[in-house]
Amino acid sequence: MVMNLDIAKKMIKAAIKQARGMNILCSVAVVDNKGFLVALYRMDESLIPTVDIARDKAWTAAVFRMPSSDIDKFGDPSKPGAGFSRQNWNDRLTTIPGGLPIRGDAGKVIGGIGVCGGTPEEDVSICEAAIRSR
Repeated sequence: MVMNLDIAKKMIKAAIKQARGMNILCSVAVVDNKGFLVALYRMDESLIPTVDIARDKAWTAAVFRMPSSDIDKFGDPSKPGAGFSRQNWNDRLTTIPGGLPIRGDAGKVIGGIGVCGGTPEEDVSICEAAIRSR
């Protein structure tokens, strides 16, 4: 299975349905297994920065093959942002919860999804609903 626009659209539709049910305005990004954007949706009236943050969460989850919140284990927890910065990494990396890898039928990562707009827990819940719809 390979990430494609049809899968991404289905997942975004499920994510938006979940977000509306939770009264959350958010952005949702879906990337392929290399982190390239497949689809992005910003709900009307959601904050503009949620677009880039959702994409960053999706990218991080896809290329590291783990939830974005787990990335901090590679850093230094005694430093702000786990010691990660644009100077020593890149502008897409994030440790903010709300990015999850998307696995295909054989368990192989086919992409990532990122949601931004709610609390970290709410964003993860929306991601999970989208992944279940796949």
